[in-house]
Amino acid sequence: MANTRKRTTRKKVNRRRVRRTPDPLTKLEVFYIAKHEIFKAAKKAGFSESVALYLMDNPESMPDWIVGDKGIIPTIPTPDEDDD
Repeated sequence: MANTRKRTTRKKVNRRRVRRTPDPLTKLEVFYIAKHEIFKAAKKAGFSESVALYLMDNPESMPDWIVGDKGIIPTIPTPDEDDD
């Protein structure tokens, strides 16, 4: 007796991939990422490497929206050595 049924191919089941959310950045990581971006922007604007390093390192040369309490670069308190 001949088999008259059509053969059906099984569909491949797509398994759902679980994507991990990246760990949030610490204040120190945000600080150094922002510093690096400032350096790259200064170099792209045509400043020499020494001037770009100065602009990156000097907080007075940065606008208020970058440095400060509500800025991109968080203020990291440093311990005072004179408290002894």
